[in-house]
Amino acid sequence: MNPKVSIVVLNWNGLNDTIECLESLKKITYSNYEVIVVDNGSKGNDVNILENKYREYIKIIKNKENLGFTGGNNKGIQKAIEDGESKYILLLNNDTIVEPNFLTELVKVAEKDEQIAIVGSIIINYYTKEVVFTNGEIDKKLKIKARLDYLNSSEEWWETRLVNGASMMFKVEYILKYDLFLNDDLFLNQEEVDLSIRVRKERLKLAIAGKSKVYHKEGRSTGGGLSSITVYYTIRNRILLAKKFLSWDKKIIFWVLFLFARSVRSVEWFIMGKWNLILITYFAFLDGIKGISGKTKRKLD
Repeated sequence: MNPKVSIVVLNWNGLNDTIECLESLKKITYSNYEVIVVDNGSKGNDVNILENKYREYIKIIKNKENLGFTGGNNKGIQKAIEDGESKYILLLNNDTIVEPNFLTELVKVAEKDEQIAIVGSIIINYYTKEVVFTNGEIDKKLKIKARLDYLNSSEEWWETRLVNGASMMFKVEYILKYDLFLNDDLFLNQEEVDLSIRVRKERLKLAIAGKSKVYHKEGRSTGGGLSSITVYYTIRNRILLAKKFLSWDKKIIFWVLFLFARSVRSVEWFIMGKWNLILITYFAFLDGIKGISGKTKRKLD
């Protein structure tokens, strides 16, 4: 009745956030789970502190270098699959805290329909306590659009076109059958877009558990929406995904809308004096068009 869940938490120089996340996990009502912490080459003493503090509670994987959100989480997924005991694998951002019943509700929904490949949570802003995501979609620019359609819904779950990467639980059988590992070409950002498109192409379902709630400190690990890291990987990866998934007619629409949107944003940055972001935008376009994937060799602040 309570299938085992492996919860993968990725840490990269985020010790305090990770501790707060783990403390909230220790209070959850679901009993049959394990926590795998993947340290993504943190510079400080994160690994030793986490090992000493949570020795009996977590399994820890130590990456020698930063493998990105994709590579780091894939290490945790691989570990859970190798152990072979879990029916589900949950990827949970380290800059989140969870409500006690969040995992119970995720499993409850996943068990209701065999066609559900990934089930996600309601996402709430950690600081303002406002709901920011109840379901989502991908627009013609391959931009993630969070929606609040089910804000006051009493439904237990609903289908969505996009899951939020802060909390998403996979059925292990579908990871193996359809190779639903995170796309290492992306390294960071747009993983939800890639996964959501691939899942729907296999005619599987994406779902949101209406009573599973997670509080997210969005952008903590990358410096927020205007950091050079976020700007570079968001732009480059949307171009890579357009080349991968879109038909020629949809590519035309993508480029018209995308170029217009980025031009407007670059003018805003010019007025604001954010010259570095304009330069990063140029490099991201260049690398995306060239098909350069994975971790960039460019210097990003």
